[in-house]
Amino acid sequence: MHWRNGFEARNLLTLGRKILIFLVAVIVVLLVLAFLGLWYISNYPSIPGYKPIEEVVYLNKKEGACRDFQVDGIIRSSMPDAAFDETTRDPNSSYQGWCEPYRQVYYRLPQGTTFFGLRYDWVASLERPVGREPLLSRQYMESIGYIYDGAKLPNDNNPADLPIGLTWHYDSDSGHKILDVTCAACHSSQLTYQGKALQIDGGSGSHALTSTSPSQFIGMTIASVLTTYLNPVKFHRFSKKVLAEVPADERSAAKLELRSAMWSTLKEAVVYGRYNNPWVYPTDEGYGRTDGLARILNTVFGDELDRGNDRTGDAPVNYPHLWDIWSFDWVQWMGSVSQAMARNLNESLGVRAELELKDPQHMFSSSALLPEMHCIETVMQHLEPPAWPEDIFGVVDRELSEEGKQIFAEVCQTCHGPFRFNVAEAREKISQGVPKGDIAPARPTQCSVCHGPWMGRPGQANTPADVVHVNVSQMQELKSDDYRLQTERNAVWQVAHTYLDYIGTDPTSALNFINNTYDLSALKDTPGGKAVTVPESGPHDPDKQYIDDWKAVSGGVGLRFIGGEVRYKNYAEIGIWDREQRIPTDPNAVDDLNGFGEHDRPKAWRAYRPRPLEGVWATAPYLHNGSVPTLYQLLLPADQRDAVFYLGRKEYDPKNLGLRTEKFKGAFRYDTHMVGNSNYGHEFNDGLCGNGVIGYQREDKPGYCRQFTERERRALLEYIKVHSDAPRINPETLAHCEYVRWPEAKQ
Repeated sequence: MHWRNGFEARNLLTLGRKILIFLVAVIVVLLVLAFLGLWYISNYPSIPGYKPIEEVVYLNKKEGACRDFQVDGIIRSSMPDAAFDETTRDPNSSYQGWCEPYRQVYYRLPQGTTFFGLRYDWVASLERPVGREPLLSRQYMESIGYIYDGAKLPNDNNPADLPIGLTWHYDSDSGHKILDVTCAACHSSQLTYQGKALQIDGGSGSHALTSTSPSQFIGMTIASVLTTYLNPVKFHRFSKKVLAEVPADERSAAKLELRSAMWSTLKEAVVYGRYNNPWVYPTDEGYGRTDGLARILNTVFGDELDRGNDRTGDAPVNYPHLWDIWSFDWVQWMGSVSQAMARNLNESLGVRAELELKDPQHMFSSSALLPEMHCIETVMQHLEPPAWPEDIFGVVDRELSEEGKQIFAEVCQTCHGPFRFNVAEAREKISQGVPKGDIAPARPTQCSVCHGPWMGRPGQANTPADVVHVNVSQMQELKSDDYRLQTERNAVWQVAHTYLDYIGTDPTSALNFINNTYDLSALKDTPGGKAVTVPESGPHDPDKQYIDDWKAVSGGVGLRFIGGEVRYKNYAEIGIWDREQRIPTDPNAVDDLNGFGEHDRPKAWRAYRPRPLEGVWATAPYLHNGSVPTLYQLLLPADQRDAVFYLGRKEYDPKNLGLRTEKFKGAFRYDTHMVGNSNYGHEFNDGLCGNGVIGYQREDKPGYCRQFTERERRALLEYIKVHSDAPRINPETLAHCEYVRWPEAKQ
């Protein structure tokens, strides 16, 4: 019996050793695989190869334009001194209409966004997941589509040497600099050509900011934070850099706080990754695109309120270019937003500005920096479209361009305008007793938008449904001795919404915005919620966009409600709004910050918004979803366009006005057969006009269109190079930056 018990015990020990050896072997294999994976990530295997830039070229140089330019005192006092360091650009010349201070406001002023609490000094000090090489370098960031201020000399305020649009703001609770992604990150671009890079301020970004791929910026950064947190050797080197200025006797406590903050960031990143997956966003966005509306709505209604509000985001769109954007009465690809601050706040919330929708004590608090965004907004008013650089891309064929000008007037201008609504003239008509509804708008008539230009011309009196949007009666002259208010836009560039059934382009983005609703019932009993709930009795004010069913709120109305509460809480903190009475204490300041007196009236149009086309040559790829790589292909029948092409570089094709899209290592494969990626519609083809077919109207067969001839295509492209939408609105103001608080370190 004792012998048998001893035998069994030895067998159990042997079995235990085998199991232990097996488990150790499994752990070792997993560690080796993890190391190999991290090494693979650290060496950037799946991104476009780096192509050195020999020279950065800035466009529209006007010598002497800035010689007498006085830097606004508020900008000077608000921006860090280093923002005005010497540059290799001529300080006396403007480029694309901007003198240097305005350009630096755009490049560096934050908007209050945060990615998981990532700190600016972390990004400056982290190493790649494997090895001691710095996490970020110009070579790496430029390879994945970010761009640098190539004409800026070393800037002490940007020690991490981050690209345009990656900046910082101070977190008032921790006192640390938080990495901030501002609008310039996604709305600045470079076009490369034969070793030169053309800087396009306000252009369409070309990175993959929202991607969690381990080779991209967010994924790589989180992998570096994780390995630094777990690896004591890496953490020692990291903390030594980050805590270099912390006194020795406080170092131990600072290390504990640092590890705690890193753990919080990792937890937030895991949650982000969990809901930023192919099931929620099944159509890969790739380079230069994001499903902006879905991400804004999922972040605000899902992340911050109720995870049940997540909706599928399968309609990525291009980052739109920004010149002239302040002139439009409606913005976004669908023309769904009319107020500048509403648009800017929504964007900052979508890029993860902090927002509190659950804690009653801090309800509607946000890290979004509204005065900073307004300062940038007014700086944008001075930005010019880029001019075609004949010395780089080739001389324009003037004779062919004249032919194209006529084609443009006959075919393109009816939709793309610009259509100028003159407020002064409208106000004069109203003073003479002309009813507001009888004032003919500048935009095309409703019929002509759907059925073609032969049914009406701009300015005719059968007005489209959205003409009531023009708030002529509210555009009063507001005066203030101590506040520089832009009192009115003396003309508005009206948008001619082109309906889906006519234009025929991929409808997914518009239909998602129209069809999706969200449960906001948790906010119904807040003071703001009570104010917009449909009253049980009394008049129903359509201007207020009351909410009748809090369990099925449209995206636009929901953002209007939450955004309004965030704005007015922020304005109360500034001191220009009485939150208890819900009235302004400084109407001029509130009107100005809100967007020059404009009301927030979102609409879900079953349409997309054509826009004026000056500078469009620099904004490839085309259509709202970026499904057509060149303007030449856009002028073809849809079945002659590339069904598959490759993105990740910005090498320009000056012959066809667009991007070169050959396959290369690390490229994003754009497949137009994917949901949201269709390249159909807006096609110049033979057949009945409408349902995607546009173009020349046949004189012999009214209502039918025909294709362009090859000469007509080339003539139109030649004209697009030099097309001008002048005269432009003159803002006649400096930037409005009175309440800018950045950087708080100066306080």
